[in-house]
Amino acid sequence: MKVGVVFGISELASPKAFEEKVSSFITKLAGEFDVSGGFIVSTKAEFKEAKNEVNFNDVDVLLLYPLTGGTEGVLREFAVFRRPTVIYGDPYNNSIASGIELREYFRERLIPTTLVKSFEELKAAVLAYEDLKETLEKFLRMRIGLIGRISPWLINERLDIPYTRISLKKFYEYYEKTTDEEGLRAIEETVEKATEIKEPSKKDLAIAGRVYLAIKRILEDYRLDGFTIGCFDLIEKLGGTPCLALALFNAEGIPAACEGELNSLLGMMIIRKFFSKPAFMGNVADYGGDYLILAHCTAPLIGRYVLRSHFESGKGVGVEVELPKGKASLFKIRGRRAVVAGVEVIGREKNENRCRTQVKLKIEDAPEFIDGTLGNHHLLAYVDSEELADLLSELGFEVMLY
Repeated sequence: MKVGVVFGISELASPKAFEEKVSSFITKLAGEFDVSGGFIVSTKAEFKEAKNEVNFNDVDVLLLYPLTGGTEGVLREFAVFRRPTVIYGDPYNNSIASGIELREYFRERLIPTTLVKSFEELKAAVLAYEDLKETLEKFLRMRIGLIGRISPWLINERLDIPYTRISLKKFYEYYEKTTDEEGLRAIEETVEKATEIKEPSKKDLAIAGRVYLAIKRILEDYRLDGFTIGCFDLIEKLGGTPCLALALFNAEGIPAACEGELNSLLGMMIIRKFFSKPAFMGNVADYGGDYLILAHCTAPLIGRYVLRSHFESGKGVGVEVELPKGKASLFKIRGRRAVVAGVEVIGREKNENRCRTQVKLKIEDAPEFIDGTLGNHHLLAYVDSEELADLLSELGFEVMLY
């Protein structure tokens, strides 16, 4: 395992006072692992120097050793590399105190991080990351994008991981490079397979196809693995929505979330990366003692479907998908926390006062789940709930399994 090592000392401390400790530690570590770095940093300028000398993106594990307190500000900069992290603390000079603070900073950014205080614990932590290397690589290397803005009603939305921001102005530039004819050709097969086309006109379909093409080219140019889009902002300018595009991308294997929500996108990407399946992002529309109804105007096209308008605006092209019956998981991610429940898809609902795709789930003690969940927008995926909960725990989430 290649371990990138960085020591931190306070600007008030003298580096010379720690030279022997650093040298001894590096020598011992090099006897066990392939070591890179070994810098002592106190300031952001020294962080930049270290970053220029060693490519920490190439290490398997990042090892941070705060030799004193007051090192949190500079050592937190290494979170940018998103590598599995071990923080080593000793009983002197407020080292452990600094380490605890750093651990929480890294964990809030969904970077698996372990605090240790002995060399034996350090070795065990590195080897544990080696066992999870493939899993963690899939997770930490994901490239995600936000097109437009996070919808303002998502008042609990927060995700402290890197993502690429693409403005709606840039999206419209891509959109204007398409034509109605190209848009219709792009979704021709999808339209033909629909069991019915209710509200959408030919113009609506053309707009939906052009939105799909514009996003597809953005994904290629920005090299994104998945994206979310602030969809409601498109309605006034285009007279349409990206609902159909999101349904197509999710069916094609590219996670796509609506309303600019990054937490749901992250959950969709985990399902796609580790289970090779799509996820349905829905609103909780109703619940009772042992059931819950999800509804949204987009869903992966994995069942019979009708092309509808978008529910709230009556514009564009939404989808009414008949999702398959069977065992599944219902889950919600917010930051580093997650709730997961085993459910059974037992049927579809049809109510004109809800979003177009409506699915009824059997769930044990739905009111308890609702009381403990982390906000709206839940994901439905046809995967085992215990397997999903175990995976999320391995990735560093605090999981509540219902």
